[in-house]
Amino acid sequence: MKKIVFCNIMMKDRLDTLCYKVNGNSTIEYNGEVIFPINGVLACTLRKDDDVKVVLLKKEDINGNSDRNTGEYKRELEKINSNLGAKIEYSILSTPHNESREVQEKLFKEILSEFVESAAVYADITYGTKSLPIIMFSALNFAQRFFKADIKNIIYGKVDFNKDNKPFNAELFDMSALFYLNSIVNTLECVDGDSALKILDTILSE
Repeated sequence: MKKIVFCNIMMKDRLDTLCYKVNGNSTIEYNGEVIFPINGVLACTLRKDDDVKVVLLKKEDINGNSDRNTGEYKRELEKINSNLGAKIEYSILSTPHNESREVQEKLFKEILSEFVESAAVYADITYGTKSLPIIMFSALNFAQRFFKADIKNIIYGKVDFNKDNKPFNAELFDMSALFYLNSIVNTLECVDGDSALKILDTILSE
């Protein structure tokens, strides 16, 4: 199966390895520890006959941390895949660390160029700048409509911090339900806001 994985790369210098408990979907709960939450999901879902493209989204920080962390991502996934045997290739989309419209549009178009028809798509929005989840959601919406993409999981890894600023209580959330809710909202046809709210209430109560 053709699979495409998107992961935002962090710019921080400290990397924490944690075991993420899954909120809701036990099929993607990984008992091991990972730096990048999506790799725990891939440990549960990759198969030997999968053809996987991993797209790493990184900002060009002045300390070069994102370059180092890109390498850490690859090492972590390769270790997991050594027991699975999937075919994995990597694509790195690097953009300047600013939020100009030009940079955002460039990244959006570069993400779109990574899609192929009818692929299963996974994304990790845990790390990165605030704009990246918005750009990612927009790109996934485009891919679903025009590339027939099957959006599997949109992952967010949440942690708490103790008084020494060390992370604990790691938990994994799948945001794909929110993505699909947004897709439904975009297709609603109602005469006014009240009618739309009643339909939405019905959908959310199911």
